[in-house]
Amino acid sequence: MIRPSTFSIVAYSPEEESWGVAVASKFLAVGAFVPWAHAGAGAVATQSYVNTSFGPHGLELMASGLTAQEALDQLIAEDEGRALRQVGLVDARGGSAAYTGSGCYAWAGQTSGRFFTCQGNILVSAETVQAMAHTFEQVKGELSDRLVAALAAGEKAGGDSRGRQSAAVLVVKPKGGYGGFNDRYLDLRVDDDPQPVQRLQALLQLHHLYFGESAPEERIGIEGPLAREIQQT
Repeated sequence: MIRPSTFSIVAYSPEEESWGVAVASKFLAVGAFVPWAHAGAGAVATQSYVNTSFGPHGLELMASGLTAQEALDQLIAEDEGRALRQVGLVDARGGSAAYTGSGCYAWAGQTSGRFFTCQGNILVSAETVQAMAHTFEQVKGELSDRLVAALAAGEKAGGDSRGRQSAAVLVVKPKGGYGGFNDRYLDLRVDDDPQPVQRLQALLQLHHLYFGESAPEERIGIEGPLAREIQQT
């Protein structure tokens, strides 16, 4: 059986009212298993020997009003395989909680801060999650940018000790999806690539280009020679 390993960050942005997860691993299509989020409820990263029920059930518990820690306590108490699990949660108000089972392969552990938690297993060292936490706290920009910057910092600090294969970022916000029909603001995945985090960074920039809005200071009026050039093309 393949030993699943992962490093991830789960976070909340009160300014954007958004929740998200970024994750990378030497594991095929990690984005299909680890990240879960729902606007108004919170976000979950479930990893190591993944119990995928932790995602929807954890969100359900937090949506009912439980804090991240209360939801985590219930998830772990109900799981007979808890020693092999690793999970991080952020609730609707940005409270965070994380757990690393005693059976997770070294290096395994987590670090948390205001509105976020970082966790990983089968890592080169604790420097991975430490670098992720420091970067998330220091970097400016929207939540998706901060999450992916933290992921890149974790990889640079060592990352998965077995190598690289996949990465993903998921961000939700109320009516944040295309056309405002759902909360899925951004859901980008690199399923199999020799440089998945770098490829994820490139996809994120494309997302901003296609779906984002230019900052006011970057906008220019379409007039004069520019207007004539556009009219002639």
